[in-house]
Amino acid sequence: MSSSPNKMKLIIPKGCDNAPRKQIIIDFTVAIVELQHEIIKEYAVESIIWYQLKDHKKIEGIGSFVTTLQDEVKNLVSCLEIYQVITHGKFASINGVISLINGTEIDFCDVYTFSNSSRTGKVKEIKSYRL
Repeated sequence: MSSSPNKMKLIIPKGCDNAPRKQIIIDFTVAIVELQHEIIKEYAVESIIWYQLKDHKKIEGIGSFVTTLQDEVKNLVSCLEIYQVITHGKFASINGVISLINGTEIDFCDVYTFSNSSRTGKVKEIKSYRL
């Protein structure tokens, strides 16, 4: 369920369905953008660490992660376009562009570390690059 009254457009590249972890990364990214707390909590460890590299911030713990998202998501997202999702072992990355309703575009790349390399591994750390 979206937190915005308008449905966000989602554009993903073809071929993202060939690895289960790729879909997890896409679902988690959508959950971040749309503030879907239950999905975030399902895919992340309680002690998640989120590095916002542009702002030199380190957010620790699922509670702080969700609170930070609520504080930062002030603009409604009209479109999330994903260019690539790359996974290998317990690492993954996703990049693309977030388009806001006000016309602002944010290029992003998030690099993920999972708790382990199995399908049940949860997001342990995220390093976010934003332009």
